[in-house]
Amino acid sequence: MGFAELRERMVRELVERGAIVSAAVEAAFRAVPRHRFAPGVPAAEVYGAPEAIFTKRAEGGRAVSSISASWLHARMLEAAELAPGMRALEIGSGGCNAALLAEMVGPDGSVTSVDIDPEITGRARRLLDETGYARVQVRTGDGAQPLAETPAEGWDRIVVTTGAADLPDAWFGQLAPQGRLIVPLRFRGLSRTLAFAWEGEHLRSDTTVISGFLAMQGQSAHAPRSVRLAGPEVRLVVDEGQPTDDRALRGAFATHPNERWTGVELTGSEGLLPPLNVWLAGAVSPYGRLRASSAAAERGLVGWVPSIGAGAVWNDDSLAYLALRRAPGEGEH
Repeated sequence: MGFAELRERMVRELVERGAIVSAAVEAAFRAVPRHRFAPGVPAAEVYGAPEAIFTKRAEGGRAVSSISASWLHARMLEAAELAPGMRALEIGSGGCNAALLAEMVGPDGSVTSVDIDPEITGRARRLLDETGYARVQVRTGDGAQPLAETPAEGWDRIVVTTGAADLPDAWFGQLAPQGRLIVPLRFRGLSRTLAFAWEGEHLRSDTTVISGFLAMQGQSAHAPRSVRLAGPEVRLVVDEGQPTDDRALRGAFATHPNERWTGVELTGSEGLLPPLNVWLAGAVSPYGRLRASSAAAERGLVGWVPSIGAGAVWNDDSLAYLALRRAPGEGEH
């Protein structure tokens, strides 16, 4: 199957699943040769991969740059609500998303892409030039810091393509009064891509997408830490410097659990858990994510928790987390 056919199939599938809903985003996806931004990767994988394609790894194999999954690119662009003539800032360069932004703002708009890694910006510059997007400006620097090229009125759109642990002051100062900020935000162990717009003097989110991104580097870098509760199989992921007594929590986890089931039954179609997790992360402190291997659950070390982890709260020497179980059958108690 040729490049055009692969791209058409990708677009058709994104429309069918609701990731693409607008004609503008659909046109951008049809125009950008996605495979050109992942040289060396089979085109069928570039257009069909359900998750990100990694384009650079650090020593030890840790991924530091990638092309986001096509469905996530689409959802972020839909949330950005771009229009011709807008001035867009991308934080986290790869080339492909900048090309999509350039298609949407058109020749009368502008796109500036910033990344802290000169190797990544050099690669992005080369690939954008080779694919006909020389009008995209590429800069090397810390995207969490003020950018000299910021328009006097601010950026109409700021699209962040790297995981952030906070909203730096520079983004508030650089966003136009009618602007929108799209950012993958990690807070208390959760990762969500949020779309913000001004409401008075503060930003309010009106769109949430479940997603994960490679962590931001530079002054805003902030890595979570893990408290091992039962070796590597069960751990508590703690973000934002929340206090823990690791030894006391391990002792608490080793005691006999006290189970209280809510009686709420899920079929899998309600979409209840994602908004519940967001609410808990914002309403309860401290809050983190308990992660466990399937083997740990099978051996009874923990209740069943999703692969993305379960919401957890704790104090000095006790721990509670949300677990799932198969609904009791008829006649069972």
